[in-house]
Amino acid sequence: MRTAAFAYFLFLASENAEAFVPTISSVISPFSSSAVTYVRPPSYLELSSSGFLGMDDDEDEDDEDEDDDEDDDVRLSSYTGAKSPFTGLKMDPFDPNPLIKPRPSRLFREEEKTIPDDQLVQTMSADERGENVNVMRQIRKNDLPDLRRRKDHAGWVEANNDLKRRLAKDPWFGVNDRLRDAIQLGADQEKIDYLKNLAKKLGGPPPGIDAEAVEKRGYAVHTEIYKIGLSPNRSMSLLDRQIREDRVARGRAMMAERRKNLEQQQRQYEEDMRNPGVREDREAKARRERTMRRLMDELEEDNKKKQERAKEILGKLPETPESRVKAMEKALQEARDEVKKIRRQQLGKSLSSRSEDDDDDDDDDDEEDKRPKTGADRAREAAVSEASGGRPRLPGDTDVTRGELTIPVESSSKTTTGPLSVEVTSSYNHEQSDPPMRKHCFQYTIRITNNSPTDTIQLLGRRFEIQTVGSSMKDVVQGEGVTGRTPILAPGEVFEYTSTAPLSVRPLGTTIIAARMRGEYRYVTLAPGQTTASEEQLKSKGEATAELGTFHFIFPQDQRVQPFRVEDEEEDDEDDDDDDYSEPPKAAAKSAPANPSTAATPSSTLPGDEDMKTGLIKVKLNDSSEEVTDNVRVEVTTSYRPERSDDRQDKHCFAYNIRITNENSRSIQLVSRRFEIQTVGSPHKDVVQGPGVTGRQPTLKPGESFEYTSTAPLSVKPMLDLTPVVARMQGEYNFVLLSDDGTTPMSSNPLKAKLAMFHFILPAMT
Repeated sequence: MRTAAFAYFLFLASENAEAFVPTISSVISPFSSSAVTYVRPPSYLELSSSGFLGMDDDEDEDDEDEDDDEDDDVRLSSYTGAKSPFTGLKMDPFDPNPLIKPRPSRLFREEEKTIPDDQLVQTMSADERGENVNVMRQIRKNDLPDLRRRKDHAGWVEANNDLKRRLAKDPWFGVNDRLRDAIQLGADQEKIDYLKNLAKKLGGPPPGIDAEAVEKRGYAVHTEIYKIGLSPNRSMSLLDRQIREDRVARGRAMMAERRKNLEQQQRQYEEDMRNPGVREDREAKARRERTMRRLMDELEEDNKKKQERAKEILGKLPETPESRVKAMEKALQEARDEVKKIRRQQLGKSLSSRSEDDDDDDDDDDEEDKRPKTGADRAREAAVSEASGGRPRLPGDTDVTRGELTIPVESSSKTTTGPLSVEVTSSYNHEQSDPPMRKHCFQYTIRITNNSPTDTIQLLGRRFEIQTVGSSMKDVVQGEGVTGRTPILAPGEVFEYTSTAPLSVRPLGTTIIAARMRGEYRYVTLAPGQTTASEEQLKSKGEATAELGTFHFIFPQDQRVQPFRVEDEEEDDEDDDDDDYSEPPKAAAKSAPANPSTAATPSSTLPGDEDMKTGLIKVKLNDSSEEVTDNVRVEVTTSYRPERSDDRQDKHCFAYNIRITNENSRSIQLVSRRFEIQTVGSPHKDVVQGPGVTGRQPTLKPGESFEYTSTAPLSVKPMLDLTPVVARMQGEYNFVLLSDDGTTPMSSNPLKAKLAMFHFILPAMT
C-alpha cells in the first residue's frame, strides 16, 4: 500500500511540472494481484538531455553558469577580510554551519581566573566560616529546591550564583575538590600530601563539618558539606549492594565447604585404597565408644536416682559404690597394690643374701674394703664410668629407683638460702623429644633473686644432681659459672635463664615422673667498690652456696603408662615392652609342656654354633658390625647396662643401637625382622621374628635413616676363663621397594638387608 501511495504522489507531481518527463515503470505489489504504476524520478543525464523549464539549448545553460560565477565573485569580494571573533578564521557566508559563540555548559566553561597556591589565604575567621557554611546549606537544601518548584528561573540563577560566590569566598572548598580528585584518580602520594598540607594551611574544614571523617577519608564529600541525607533510591541501592555482597560471601563459603568435603572424600577414598577396611573399623570403634559413653551416662543417671530414692527412704546413702566405673577403678587400684606388694616381696627375696652381706658389712667396714671385687662388679663400675662420660655419680634415691615416690611430686620449687632465692619451673619439650626412641627432653627455667638490701653478689659455679626413674645412680653435673657466665647481682636484681635436660628414660607405670633434680649455686659477696671477684675468690670457688630445691620432670599425659590391665598382671617390670630378645628362665624351659600344640615351634630354635657352645670362640670378637645388602646399610653398636645387671644371679643386660640407612634411589619400607641369638654354653639359637621394627613399619626415602635402641636381658653364666663373650647375635630385615608415589610396593616379594654378626661382651674383660 505504501508503494501504491508513493506512485500516485509522483503521478500528480508530473502533471503540474511540464518540464519534468518521468519514466513509467510497472511494479507488482505484494499486497495486490494487479500491477501498480509509479513514477521514477529522472536522472541528471535525463534532465540535461530533455531540458529544464523549456530551455533546450546547451549554450544558454553555459551562459547562465558564467553569469552565476560572475555574481558569486562579486559577492565574495565584498566579504574579503571578514574573520570570526572566536577563532580568527575567515568567515564563509555560504557555509551551512557558521561559527557561533558556544554556550557555557558543564563540559565547556569559560576560562576562570585561578589564584596560585602560594597566594591562597584564609581571610575569614572560624565563626565567619561556620556562618558561611550554614548559609550555603540553607541555599542548597531549601532555597534552590523551592525556587525550582516555583519555576522562578531568575531567582534560582541568582541563588546559585550566591552559592558559587560563597564557595569561592572560602578557598578551602577548592582545595578540597582538588584533593578529592587526586585521591579518587590515584595521584602520587607526594601530590596528595601537598594538597593536605595546603588544606591545613587554610584552616582545615569549616566548623560544622565532621573533621574526624575528613581526616579518615582525606577529603569532605558533598553530603557532609551540605548535610544531605540519603535519598530513598540511594538507600535502596546500598541495601541491594549489601544483599549481593552477602550472597557472594555465602556462595564462597558454600564453595569452600564443598571443596573441603570433596577433599575429605578424596582422602577417605585414598585411605580405603591403601588400607581397605581400616576406616570402617575406626568409625565402628567411634560408634561403639559413643554408645558406651551414652550407656555409662544413663547408668550414672540411674544410680543417682536410686541413691536419691534410697536417701529419702533410709535417711542416708547406702554403703554401695557410687557407680560401676568407680567400682572398677577401685578394684583395679587394689589389684595394682597387690601386684606391687608381691613384686616387693620377690625383690626382697632376691636381695636377701645381699642384705645379709650388708648387715655384716655394717658391723665390720674394714672387711668390706678388704673383700675382693668380682669381675661383674668391676665391669659394672667401668661401664658406669664410661656411660657417664667421665661425670661423677652418686647412689640414687630408693623411691626414684623403684618408681614409688615417698615425697610430693612437684614440677617446680622455691628455696631461700641467705640473701638468694632460687625458683625453678619445668615443662616437657615435645619438639625435641622422640618417645619411640626413649628420648624425652625437658626444659627448666631458673630465677635467682638477690634479696640483700646492701650486698652485691656474683655467681661463680653450679652443681646439680639428677636421677632418672628406674636408675640406681645419680648423675652429677657441675662446672664454673652459670650458662658460661659469672653474673653479678646488685641488691634486688634478678638473673633468669632457661636450659634443657635431654633424658633417655622409659616411663614406669608406678609414677608419672621421668627424673628428680636438685642442686646448689656457689657465690661470693663483693666488697664495696669491687666490680668482680678476685683471683683468690675464684680459686676458693665461692664462700657460700644457695640451694636449688628438689623438683621433678613430669611426663605429659600422653607419654605416661596406660592404666593397669588384667592381662599385664604377670609381666615382669624389668622386661622392656619393645625388647627384641629376652632369655627365657631355665626353670620355665624345664617345665615346658610336652604337648606339641603348646611346645615351641621348630622355627623358634635352631642348632647353635659349636664354638659358642664350648666357649672357644673361633671368629674375631666384635661388639659392633656394619653390612650393606641391596643398597641398605645396617649398623649396630652395643653397650653394657650395669644398673640392670646382677652377676650374682647371672643376669646381664645389654643395650644395642641399630641404624638402618636407605642407599637406594627409591624409597623403601621395612616390613619385618628376624634375629638369631645364642648365649655362651647353649647348644641352641633362639629365633625372634615379627612384623615391623619396634612396632612400626617405617618408610625411608633415599638417603634417610631409621635408628632405634633396644635391650637384651640375658640370663647366662659367663665362661670368663675362656671368653668374655656372653652372647652372639645376627639377623636380617625384610623390606620392599616403593614406586614413585612413595606408598605402593613394586613387588610382593620383600628383599633382605643383613644384620651382620656381633657379640655381647662384658666390658671388664675387653
